[in-house]
Amino acid sequence: MAYENVSTEVLGELTVLNERREQVKISTLWHEKTAALVFVRHFG
Repeated sequence: MAYENVSTEVLGELTVLNERREQVKISTLWHEKTAALVFVRHFG
């Protein structure tokens, strides 16, 4: 399995859906305070 280093600047440009199902940049989630980013993979 190959791993690549990804900077927080690059990662921060990606968009996700917030709790209101609006697209936001990931970086806005840790703009004011520390955040933990967890990836969950669903099988099935």
